[in-house]
Amino acid sequence: MKKILALALLSISLSGVYGQNCPANDSVTMGPGSGTDVYYSLKKAKTTGNGLVSSSANNNWHLAISVQASNFPYNPANGVAIRVNSVLGENPQAGMTGTTLVKLSGANVSNWRNVDTTGLNSLPELLDSDSTWNLSAFTSGYPKAGPFNFIWGTYNSNNHNVESNGNVYVLYNKSANWYKKINVKEVSYDTMWHIIISNIDNTDSVYLKVDKKNYPNRMFVYYNVLTNQILDREPDTDKWDLVWTKYKAMIDFNGSKVPYSVTGVLSNPGVKVAKNLGKKCNEVWLANKTAKINPSISAIGSDWKTFTGTAYAITDTFVYFITDRDTQTYKMTMKSFAGGSKGKTTFNFYQATLGLENSNVVESVSLYPNPSNGIVRINADLAIESISIMDLQGQMLLNTKENFVDASNLSAGIYVVLIQTEAGLIKKTLIKE
Repeated sequence: MKKILALALLSISLSGVYGQNCPANDSVTMGPGSGTDVYYSLKKAKTTGNGLVSSSANNNWHLAISVQASNFPYNPANGVAIRVNSVLGENPQAGMTGTTLVKLSGANVSNWRNVDTTGLNSLPELLDSDSTWNLSAFTSGYPKAGPFNFIWGTYNSNNHNVESNGNVYVLYNKSANWYKKINVKEVSYDTMWHIIISNIDNTDSVYLKVDKKNYPNRMFVYYNVLTNQILDREPDTDKWDLVWTKYKAMIDFNGSKVPYSVTGVLSNPGVKVAKNLGKKCNEVWLANKTAKINPSISAIGSDWKTFTGTAYAITDTFVYFITDRDTQTYKMTMKSFAGGSKGKTTFNFYQATLGLENSNVVESVSLYPNPSNGIVRINADLAIESISIMDLQGQMLLNTKENFVDASNLSAGIYVVLIQTEAGLIKKTLIKE
């Protein structure tokens, strides 16, 4: 009787503390200077305990060229975007500038050989959108001139090509002292890119061709203008949900939006994110969330962390409800961020379902025997997908897909048992004698 009473009291106490803490149960590491893009799958994290899909260095490319279909007339900009790695080379502490794209005023491909650097610094930088993947630096201004004028080129309905408007762009890094002029000549029948690139003095000329058919199930293929290398560096589009990366975000500054280089999280175009404000992770659920879907790819973004001068503080009232491509919804809360040599984010996440808020569902799952010094069985009316045992610091000690766990090798003490069921994640307390 005393054991039963003690277990009940400890379960109530632990449930409150554990719920309030929402301890980190996964992490992503981008390495020194956040120099690696990390692609992450929520479904993979749920089923295997490791959400990493792939990682790729983010310092070896300058242009990201869309290899997606344009999908005329519904989403025509999808297949004609060229994004720019504008944070590449940037180091404000060392006075190093990033990579900049400008469109030369009055220049035309007809006077290509006479283009020089005169007036470059006075031209506005062209930037990628941080709200959608298909609005890029090269299509900056679309669709003001019409749905089929993509700024660098216009769709020709007779031959189904997007043909150059004659614009000359310059991609450059002032600190590194290199300057490349670019003319996007054509996308033929939504299949083959034709791009002319050379040094500003007309040396190292390249006629770049990119065949979209060679990159199925990708969003972009990447190009290094200094080495003239094409890089296939991202995973299949249907394999990832989120990417930790560096990009330029439009942030509020004195009432205006200004570009600022950040490390943050962007979402797959097939993923939906709702950002709930004002409640901590143990206070908001699917049933009481007030957030609506934010269509922006930076709905998670970077503002969940703030640099204090010595470290990063995390806003614990930003809770994200993320619906993946399989329409499963997950709840995510950021817990910490370390920059510098680590570039590491820790977070709490689990699959969120309305069933978890039904106390009858939670109570239908039980551990036996509890307390225990050996095999502990999980009794449940629900289908069990996985069982994990964690200590009070949030470290995972055991993981299984069986309906029992062997606790014999655990030290005496109190543990948290996480039971992933068809209705969602359920927490239970285990006492090891």
